[in-house]
Amino acid sequence: MEYQFKQIKLSNAERLWLTEILKLNFSKVDVKSLKVNLWKKLPRDFGLNTVDNRLIRDNRLTLVGLWHVDPTNRMFLHVVKTIETARDLILKNPGISGIQASEIARLVGMTEREAEIALMLIYDLGGFFGSATGTDRGTGFRQVSFRNNDSAYDQFLKFEELEQQMEEFFVRGASSRNIKNRKRSKSESMPNSGYFGKRPASADTWDDICKELEDNKLTFAKKINFVADKYKRKIIFRDVEDAYILAKTGFSKPAAILAGSIIEELLRLYLEHMNISPVCENFDGYIKTCEEKKLLKSGISRLSDSVRHFRNLVHLSAEKSKRYTISRAAGQSAVGSIFIIANDFQIHSE
Repeated sequence: MEYQFKQIKLSNAERLWLTEILKLNFSKVDVKSLKVNLWKKLPRDFGLNTVDNRLIRDNRLTLVGLWHVDPTNRMFLHVVKTIETARDLILKNPGISGIQASEIARLVGMTEREAEIALMLIYDLGGFFGSATGTDRGTGFRQVSFRNNDSAYDQFLKFEELEQQMEEFFVRGASSRNIKNRKRSKSESMPNSGYFGKRPASADTWDDICKELEDNKLTFAKKINFVADKYKRKIIFRDVEDAYILAKTGFSKPAAILAGSIIEELLRLYLEHMNISPVCENFDGYIKTCEEKKLLKSGISRLSDSVRHFRNLVHLSAEKSKRYTISRAAGQSAVGSIFIIANDFQIHSE
C-alpha cells in the first residue's frame, strides 16, 4: 500500500528545520535561537506556518515528521513495543485505567525518557488515550489514561501496524496548511483568500472570532474552566481555531466534523466535572444526559443534537447527493454552536 503520509515533498528549508529539531532529540526547542542559528541557511520568508502541522506539533516532531527525516529512528520500534505492551496489560486487566512511563520502561527495556516520548507520540495519533500528564521538564508524558467508555481500548486491541495508524493520523489532519494543496477544478470558487494558504496567528484568529461571534479567548476559557488538564485545554483552543478557519475558508465538511468533536468532548468533560455518569458513553448519551439532568437549556441541547447530526451526515457513505452535503452556512453554524453551548457551561459552573 502506498501511504499518503510518505508522499509529502519537503523543501530544502523544511528538511533543514526538521533535521535540526531532530538533533535536539525531543528536548524543548527555543524557536528564536534556532531561527537565528539557521538564519543564513533559511529563506527570508521562512516561517513555521509554512511547515505542514502533521510533521511538527508544539515545536517537536510527530511520528510522520520523524519518518521524513529519519525513517529508521529507534523511536518507531519503541512506539510499537509500547502499544503492544499496553495491549498486553489491557488483556491481563480489562479494568486498567491508565499506564505510567516508568512501567512501560521496565517492561519493554527502554529508558524512562524514551517511554515518556513514546507515550507522547502515541497520544498524537489519537484514539489511544483520553488524557495525559506531562513531565516536569515539559517533554513527553509520565502517565496516560484511557477514556472511560466502551471503546477505550479499541485502538490497542485492533492495532496491527504503526504505518496504518500514521496514515490515519495524516488523513485526519485537515488544517489550513494542507487546504492549499487540494486540487480544484477551474469551475470551483476559491475560498476567502484572507485565510487561504497559511495558518493565521492564534491571536488574529481569536480577534476575528471576537468580531464575528462576540466571544474572545479569555471569555471562552472562563466558560470551560471545568477543563482542568492544561494540555487538553490547549488542544481544545487549537481545534476551535482550526474549525473556525475551515468554516471561514469554505471547507464546511471538516469544519462540521471538528466542531462536532469539540462539542462532544466538552459535554463529556462537563459531565465528568459534575460527577454525573452519562446514559451512554457517546455523543448521543452526553446530550440525553444533559437534557435529563436539565444541565443545558432545551434550545441549546437541541443545538448540540443538530451538531451531532451534522457529524453523522458528513460520513462519505451518507454523501449520496448535493442535498446531503454540508453548506457553508451549516459549517459556520456548527462552529458557532461551540460558543453558544459554552454559555450554558458558565451558568452551571458558577
